[in-house]
Amino acid sequence: MAAVSMAHGYYNVTHKPQMVLVHTLPGTANALGGILNANASNVPLFLVAGRTPITEGELRGGKSQNIHWRQESRDQGNVVREFVKWDYEVRTNQNLAAVVSRAYKIAMSEPRGPVYLTLPREWLCEALESTQLSSGALEPAGKTQANQASLEKAAELLIDAESPLIATKYLGRNPEAVDHLVELAELLSIPVVQQLNHVNFPTDHPLYVGSQTTKYAKNADLLFFIDIDVPWEPPSRSFLRDGAKIIHLERDPLFTAIPGWGFPADLPLTGCSEVTLPVLNPIIKAKLAAGTGSKSRFEERRKRIQSEHDAMIREIAAGIESAKKEKPINPIWLSKCIGDLMDDKTIIANETITSKFAEVITLNRPGSLFSTPLAGHLGWGLGAAIGMKLGAPDATVIAAEGDGSYMFGAPTACHFTAQKYGIPFLTVVYNNQVWNASVNAARGLYPEGVAAKTRNFPGTDLSPSPQFELTAQACGAYAERVEEPDEVPRALERALKAVKQERRQALLNVICKNPLA
Repeated sequence: MAAVSMAHGYYNVTHKPQMVLVHTLPGTANALGGILNANASNVPLFLVAGRTPITEGELRGGKSQNIHWRQESRDQGNVVREFVKWDYEVRTNQNLAAVVSRAYKIAMSEPRGPVYLTLPREWLCEALESTQLSSGALEPAGKTQANQASLEKAAELLIDAESPLIATKYLGRNPEAVDHLVELAELLSIPVVQQLNHVNFPTDHPLYVGSQTTKYAKNADLLFFIDIDVPWEPPSRSFLRDGAKIIHLERDPLFTAIPGWGFPADLPLTGCSEVTLPVLNPIIKAKLAAGTGSKSRFEERRKRIQSEHDAMIREIAAGIESAKKEKPINPIWLSKCIGDLMDDKTIIANETITSKFAEVITLNRPGSLFSTPLAGHLGWGLGAAIGMKLGAPDATVIAAEGDGSYMFGAPTACHFTAQKYGIPFLTVVYNNQVWNASVNAARGLYPEGVAAKTRNFPGTDLSPSPQFELTAQACGAYAERVEEPDEVPRALERALKAVKQERRQALLNVICKNPLA
């Protein structure tokens, strides 16, 4: 899990796919959670596993240890097949070049995703006589762009809309797309909401109105979804205005890889946002230049949206002000303190899940934040932070972790790796001693249930809390426990000094407010 998450994080900041080598079936099983995350996030990770020997002495490399008989599976690729784009078991090492180049091209072609290759020991023991790569063997398929007619129609709908809304979730995984989204929003004064899996749109921009899609969608006559899979839950349109239209731009706007998906659009656009928006924007400009649309209407809308943006910023500031003296420490205050120390070289791996982080800080640099992958397999953040630091050596990388997420992330393996290879990064544990995601789920389903009334949610209590700082210290890290709210800024400064000046990893175990206390 640690290795797969490292490869995931490395790809996030470099867009260069990584290969992860694991041990036969057990290694594949241990990596499955990370593959789930890579698949949901369209990360072209190359997972390679040995294949437990299949012969019993007939060939060199056959079964030779007691475990080989019980470890063998009938179809090892079946373990991961549902969550990879392609899998293959090598049958001879003479065609390895062709197999590897095909795997690479499939992984890197849109929609990108992980691939899986198994290598039986018998074939690995064969003599390798030759292997050749043909010219262009590693060139992936080109990115898709929505067709011209559909873009013309989309432009007309956007210009004519009285109350349009743009919603996005992972457009920012391609940082070059963010400027094109900003240009689109500014052309027509369209408010933007985002789920903060990435920095998709600057949070200090006057057209940004937050992360609550339904709050604004219910009054919109046109919704433009860009790179978003689940705009709200459940997938009902009953709360929308009568006659409201939906445009959906995505590489696969029907989400054919998801078994059940009920968010149909009136105008689905098949295309990559980073190549489609640069085509859509000039179409809109041309129509505006020809006299289509009302400039005064756009200007009035912009003033109204900026007023809503300003009110949102004031509300966030008031929430931080009321939280900063609370003890145990309020997660909002901790997040604000981390945000205050961010600079143009900071990258955040955010796995706080139920603690607000991205929502309370200013994020205006694409590629500065990556949140929990869409499949939600926890334990991603620590490994991802290490991968991000490897991919961006000059960056200051911070892993913001819930205590449950931290425990899921194989912390000893991650801190050991950081120590062994001299990888300095900061881990901040939001330690609220409860599995809050499960508490919230139970409350949502049974708001008047026994658990909610008695505040007893079995299986969610994470106390007594381990001394996480000792795990990190055992691997050579600077680490401390933080309990006082006014000590948070100074503790962060001390930890970042260790990371930046001493070039060592650091961890803060911050004791936060328990929502059940």
